[in-house]
Amino acid sequence: MKENSLHAYLATSDGAQPFVRPVSPIVEDDMKVWLTTFSTSRKISHIRQNPRICLAFVEQPQGDKAAVIFGEAHVVPDLEEKRKVWQLARFDLSQHFSDGPESKEFCLLRIVPKKIEWRDSWEGGTKTYRPI
Repeated sequence: MKENSLHAYLATSDGAQPFVRPVSPIVEDDMKVWLTTFSTSRKISHIRQNPRICLAFVEQPQGDKAAVIFGEAHVVPDLEEKRKVWQLARFDLSQHFSDGPESKEFCLLRIVPKKIEWRDSWEGGTKTYRPI
């Protein structure tokens, strides 16, 4: 997931309608997964209504390796967590949030996995992991 974090897709629900969009998650070595976004984004309103999400990572260009997280997303208001994740990003967040992690528009989401399905190759089949 960490290697393919620039090629991920987040699904939320807008009522009964699924909604998928590209995202760039931040994945830590201990498998903590974070998303950054604007506090006024549509995904935040979806998550506040229904925190259940699906987050898919796909290796480029053929998609041989893939991982899908089924879980929940939670808004993290803690400034220290925001600062920590800001430093972990593999992309320049200041392009979107010029005031840094203190920006009122900067929103941090913690992805809490309930189940992860992945494959290492098309031929290898799907494996499942359920966190405790």
